[in-house]
Amino acid sequence: MRSLIWVLGLGVRWVPFGRVHGRRREGGIMDSGILDGLRVLGFDLETTGFNPRQDRVVQFALVGSDSDGSHVNLHSLVDPGCKIPNESSKVHGIMDDDVRGAGVFEEHIESMRGLIDGAVIVGHNVVAFDWRFMEMECIRIGREVPQPLAIVDTLVVARSFGVPGRHKLGLLCERFGIRLERSHRADADAGATLLLLWKLMKAYPNKFRGSVQEVLDSIGSRP
Repeated sequence: MRSLIWVLGLGVRWVPFGRVHGRRREGGIMDSGILDGLRVLGFDLETTGFNPRQDRVVQFALVGSDSDGSHVNLHSLVDPGCKIPNESSKVHGIMDDDVRGAGVFEEHIESMRGLIDGAVIVGHNVVAFDWRFMEMECIRIGREVPQPLAIVDTLVVARSFGVPGRHKLGLLCERFGIRLERSHRADADAGATLLLLWKLMKAYPNKFRGSVQEVLDSIGSRP
């Protein structure tokens, strides 16, 4: 991933730390090169609740870089086919009127699959939450679940690396100098998660040494 500075437009700002010789540090967001040549995508879902067996997706986002370094930015509201509880709307700000005409999940899954298959998917609490919703939504409509190369969960990574403090996305963004301005909107959270992964790569370089496969085996999960 050669650069993710463009996620500024998604409500995420990278607050740089320090200067080198009086100048701001330069370099792309994933300039370590370990993920070059791979499609690497931040992934986030917003939902009607916490239970993937009974709740539904109301927004998705896939943002990042394709294998050739070109930008990927696919996000949309989703009609859940049911009312959105007020408690959920208070979290993500998405109301029933917002999703009217947005298309049900079945109308979005193939465009999502085209990006997810073979990609490195990065999310925060993605293994326990977002990916469970993805699986259940696909089962519900009788479609195969997309097959990423690996899933990197920054919550799991932060815990396994022993990052001090609590590990909510917003708090980790504060710790690593990432200003998350539209928290709990899928596109902003997906972009923030990618920036967080880059910050973790910079803060813990020894954890990201070896081949791509070794790194993914170390920090990623298999779908």
